[in-house]
Amino acid sequence: MKLNLLQENLKNSLNYLQKVIPNKPQMTVLSSILLKVNENKLTLSATDLYLGIKTELIVETKEEGELIVNGELFKSLINSLESGQITLELKDSFLIISQGKTVGRIACQSSEEFPSFPVVEGGSFSLNLDSLEKIQNLVTFCAGIDQSRPVLTALLLKFKKDGLEVVATDGFRLSDLFLRDINSEQERTILIPAKALSELYRIAKQINVENVEISVSDELKQLLFKLNTVEMYVRLIEGDYPPYEKIIPPSFSLKAEFDGEEFLTQLKRAAIFSRDASNIVKIKIEKDVMIISSASPVSGEYSGEISVNNKSEETGEIAFNVNYLIDFINAVKPESLEFGMNESLKPAIFRDKNIADYFYIAMPFRVNS
Repeated sequence: MKLNLLQENLKNSLNYLQKVIPNKPQMTVLSSILLKVNENKLTLSATDLYLGIKTELIVETKEEGELIVNGELFKSLINSLESGQITLELKDSFLIISQGKTVGRIACQSSEEFPSFPVVEGGSFSLNLDSLEKIQNLVTFCAGIDQSRPVLTALLLKFKKDGLEVVATDGFRLSDLFLRDINSEQERTILIPAKALSELYRIAKQINVENVEISVSDELKQLLFKLNTVEMYVRLIEGDYPPYEKIIPPSFSLKAEFDGEEFLTQLKRAAIFSRDASNIVKIKIEKDVMIISSASPVSGEYSGEISVNNKSEETGEIAFNVNYLIDFINAVKPESLEFGMNESLKPAIFRDKNIADYFYIAMPFRVNS
């Protein structure tokens, strides 16, 4: 194998693979990148067996071939080189990377050890960049991170006749977004790792594609995303998603509207005094005022007020983990918020008035009076 190419092109392609190469792989080969030269193309592949990415770039080919090389070592060396032409050559089980008087030699292995990528065939649909951005910003932050409960680390994608519903929950909060401009060949429900969706959005934004083509293989339990010269393979998560519809109240006895920025300011202040109290803050609505308070058995206490438009003229008190509310506001950045609640231990809802077909559910916490 021998080829010439531009360092900046190879650097960009390696950037697409950076999140796929695990730090502590199940198998040593998973820390590697597969390089395959065929005709005038170099294909780079990496996988952790759950998420795989393949990308190709045009090169000047002098000799075809393929090999696997340590991903982190290869990427670090390429990134350290200057812009301009470089040469890659396989010699005696070493990959020789040369640029001018600079020469690096990295031990490599046979490509036969590298896991093969599946052939994903099945129903297809497309997502535009705007829809991907909405999912990334409004939904993925609610997915869990506990790998012992893989279903909660996923996004639920529920394809319906009139659009796509995307849901994420970690058991304490839930976000629900409905996209009306998504058309699928059939109604279906799939679970995709939130990490994969975030990575898809990162690459799509970097390439600046308008649409991502997605194929679903029910038999293989795999998704294939196509973005110009990049292909992303994702293993679907299997299992039963929590019956989230049951925790969404059909109506609310207390409804109020208030300024999102003022609310965030008060939450951040209250958070200072909630650190020794499991990050719990209390929210109390009386007529046209919301009182946000917190208390620490060590540091002291805080109380602040904001004006609200109490549409129901009801009063109520409820407590939340303040981080769940701050995460929501930082993700959505609402100018005006709509809030609804029933009893103090029932789920409450938050909506941004400017975002249609989207809501956020937060589970309350019991606190001593």
